[in-house]
Amino acid sequence: MHPRVDIARTQTPTRSIATTGSHATSPLARTLLNLDSPMRLTTLPTLLAGITTLAAACVGEVGGSRKPGPRDPVTTTTDTVCAKVEKDVIIRTAADMTALPKTGCYDLYGKLTLQGSAVTSLAGLNGLNSVNELDLDHTSLTAIDTQRPVGIYGKLTVTGNTKLTNLKQLSFETASTGILIDGNTVLATLEPIGLDQPKLEEVDGDIAITGNPALISVPLGHVAKVTGSLTVSGDTQLKLIDLSSLATTGSVDIADNTQLMSLTGLPATTITGDLAIRNNAALATLGTMSALYRVTGNLTIDGNAALTNLSSFTTTLKFVDLALAITNNAKLTDLGALKHLSLVGGITITGNQSLVTCRAIEIDRCVQHPTAAVISNNNTSNCNWQCN
Repeated sequence: MHPRVDIARTQTPTRSIATTGSHATSPLARTLLNLDSPMRLTTLPTLLAGITTLAAACVGEVGGSRKPGPRDPVTTTTDTVCAKVEKDVIIRTAADMTALPKTGCYDLYGKLTLQGSAVTSLAGLNGLNSVNELDLDHTSLTAIDTQRPVGIYGKLTVTGNTKLTNLKQLSFETASTGILIDGNTVLATLEPIGLDQPKLEEVDGDIAITGNPALISVPLGHVAKVTGSLTVSGDTQLKLIDLSSLATTGSVDIADNTQLMSLTGLPATTITGDLAIRNNAALATLGTMSALYRVTGNLTIDGNAALTNLSSFTTTLKFVDLALAITNNAKLTDLGALKHLSLVGGITITGNQSLVTCRAIEIDRCVQHPTAAVISNNNTSNCNWQCN
């Protein structure tokens, strides 16, 4: 068995800080500052101005780490520098919003939680420009009706909002630290995930999009890296999941999406964890996985009634560290190139009524595996098995 692959994130290097007196003044510095001779007063303002300009260039623009504020209504040429509010904020009633800034724009360097059915509008957030994290928890919101678009610099959680139809006005301004979209009865679109500008390209955490019965698509087409797991399940009207840029990911679980017809791409070479495609009744194709080389956990294809083949798995796939389970796929006739695997931890191929048994036997006979294979209740028509 091959060991799991751990992804080590390089720590940001820490700059050493010079203590007082640790460096002698260089001759050049003494010359520039003219420390050994009296300075003419007429040159002092010029020198100080130069030093001020240099210092400003080193520090950077104040507020430049966040999205620009609104345009000045008079000049219309300069973006406003927003006020900085450093605290977590919980809003349960409209009265809770009165403690927020009433004029100008502001960036919330903390978590904003909007919680409970008494929250029906976000207009009282006034000039909110951005947040670290945003949590919409069982509110009565119908839309994100903030006065201006709100940038997110961390995690987005949207759970149990039974009247919320869309997430317009929200955007990820940098890599997200996690996304949870769960149990939103009428939510049909996921705008901040699929925006072309700014693009969401990395999630340093988990993505879970679950139990949203009106959701039509999961537009993850710009996301190239997910350091945690990706779960899309129980979205009963979901038609499409776009994974066309996902080159790095942890476990992937696509399950119980009854209307899902296709997956668009998965260019990852390694899935660090499990890959499970389960109980998607309308799923006819798994999309392209031609770069996939290794699954460090289990590979499970189970209960997909419309799935006819596993041609997405090419000869590039060599290792499944734990179990390979192909079960209860009523129309499945072809196992792709799985017999060309080099090593699997275990094999279970059962309950695939249309799959001729010798196709399953090929994986047992042609692939190295340390345990006995379980092969049963497939199509028992006569055929020959081969490893080429």
